[in-house]
Formats: sequence, structure tokens, C-alpha cells
Amino acid sequence: MHIDNKKYIYIRSLLLLGIFILIHYLYKWFPNIVFSLFSPIDESVYQHFKNAFYSYIILTLIEYAIFGRKLENKQDKSKFFFSHMLSAIIISWFIFIFFLTLGMFFGERYFVVEIIYAQTVVYISGISISIFEDEFKNLEFSKRFKGLIIVLFIYLVVEFTVFTFNLPWHDVFANPYA
Repeated sequence: MHIDNKKYIYIRSLLLLGIFILIHYLYKWFPNIVFSLFSPIDESVYQHFKNAFYSYIILTLIEYAIFGRKLENKQDKSKFFFSHMLSAIIISWFIFIFFLTLGMFFGERYFVVEIIYAQTVVYISGISISIFEDEFKNLEFSKRFKGLIIVLFIYLVVEFTVFTFNLPWHDVFANPYA
């Protein structure tokens, strides 16, 4: 299957969900400093943002390992990486937007329903970001836009790392099950 195949969107979304679930539990299974850097350390919204970001980076590395040889020139490789970096930056917002849907219709949360719903949200977010990414690949990224993507990407890596060890008090960092 080719990376540009429209059916691949559904496969990559399942792969993203699998990576997300694996990363979600890595720190719980192996609580150490290495896994804490990219795996959630608690159930806060922010830690799930971190999970989505790093899951997408791992998905990108897997896709590059599989499809990278098929990228014909330097420009195709640049578009691949910048479209994926941009997607990694915004994937958390898709998850956030879709996750809030349950709260719009149901006030009370049921744990089992929430778990199933959360997995569905990650899958739907994977499909949605894949559609965006297909469009991103068609863009001509200016040097200024590439610079901004790199800065935001690095900023998120630093922010996720700092907030793993030093959580500020804001609702987004609160562990709902603590």
C-alpha cells in the first residue's frame, strides 16, 4: 500500500491508536525517567497531549522507515517531514475538540464508556489529522513557515519535558483521578 492511498488513512489511524495506547501505559508498567519523558505520568489532559504528540512522532518514524525510500527527491522529503511535524503539533487539539463532545451530551461520566470513547476519539483524530496532512503535503512551505514549525516543535518538546517534572497549577494539569 502506498502512503498516498486514501484507504491508508484508516490503517494509519489504527496504528496511531495502537501507539497511543502503548505509550499511555509505558510509564505505568515501567516507571522510570526515560519513559516519563514521552509517556503520561498521570491522567491529566496535558499528559494526554504529550502522549498524542509523541505517538505521532513515532508514527512518523515508522512511516518514514516504510515509505521514505519512495520519496523521490529532497523536496518530497522536506514536505513529508514538515507536514508530519505540523500534524504532531496540532494532533492534541483534534483529540481535545473531539473528546469534549461526550461532555456536550452527557454530564455524568461512566468509566467504561469514557475509555471506549477515548479510544474512538484518538482514532477519529487520526483520520482527521491524516486528511489535514494530505493537504499539508501539497503546500509549499516557506522558510519562515518551516522556521515556525521547527520552533513550535522544539518548544513542545521542551514544554512537555519541563512539565513532566514540574507541574504548574492549572486545570489542564490536574489529574482527575487523584
